[in-house]
Amino acid sequence: MDMLTEEQIETFKKRLLKEKAKTEGYMDSREETYDEGELSHYDNHPADSGEELFLRERDQALNELDEEFLSDVDKALLAIQNGTYGKCEVCGKDIELDRLEVIPEATLCIEHARAQEEEEHAHELDRPVEEDVLNPNETARRKELDGTDQPGQKTDAFSQVEDYGSSDTIADSEGNHDPTREQ
Repeated sequence: MDMLTEEQIETFKKRLLKEKAKTEGYMDSREETYDEGELSHYDNHPADSGEELFLRERDQALNELDEEFLSDVDKALLAIQNGTYGKCEVCGKDIELDRLEVIPEATLCIEHARAQEEEEHAHELDRPVEEDVLNPNETARRKELDGTDQPGQKTDAFSQVEDYGSSDTIADSEGNHDPTREQ
């Protein structure tokens, strides 16, 4: 790709500024929704409180995404100001024009963007540490990915925990319950 022309850069700058203003507007409107609240929730139905909590959490998650987006936009605007817009901030290669047209806030080439995304989401494949304690052999097997299973080994966590006892009483055990027996 050839370097971007001044006209192209100006077009991208206008798009970035427009997206920034629109996103900030969304964030402001979400904040205004919760500015006016009741002083007491005493007479509210629990479902109303649950719905309000859900909506607040949803809006908080959306605001976090918007803040991340605004950070990317600010980084791209700074690159325009510094004269480095359209170049990957890691390797310095030109970012493809098609990529910039779809994602004008991009400051990484596609290869480095993928690598960064893989790094950010690598922890999502991790299993809870509690599974290591419950079944260390299964965890080791899964880590090796060899596909073999040890015969007779309980693989679900509930079965392993149940070996330590349950809240069942003697009356609950097999053979002690006769529904036809009169009391």
